[in-house]
Amino acid sequence: MLTVLVVDDEKGLRAVMRRVLEDKGFRVIEAADGNRALELVRQERPDLVISDIIMPDCDGIEAILAIKKESPATKVLAISGGGRVHAMDLLALAPRAGADDTLDKPFRQSELLKRVADLIGVP
Repeated sequence: MLTVLVVDDEKGLRAVMRRVLEDKGFRVIEAADGNRALELVRQERPDLVISDIIMPDCDGIEAILAIKKESPATKVLAISGGGRVHAMDLLALAPRAGADDTLDKPFRQSELLKRVADLIGVP
């Protein structure tokens, strides 16, 4: 069974993504921040990490860098609803940190599933 780690500080969004992905046959694990995400990558070796960019403690860019260093083969889909630091869109930085794809919030379930399928296939 393909495993997806969903990383977002918004509990409600994690729950929605969990439901959508589990309905398609994925095993889903969750983390509320980048530090916990890295722990789960080490323990669970997910096939895909879907990570928000703007989070407290360890943000998504830091998390992506650490995840790719720890597990280079793990695919990463970065998501964000915006957020600007020094006039730079943080989601645009995600590919430079190692993200394999990006997706703007809000997104449709169909778009999320398409990106996931493109990155790791379907269960």
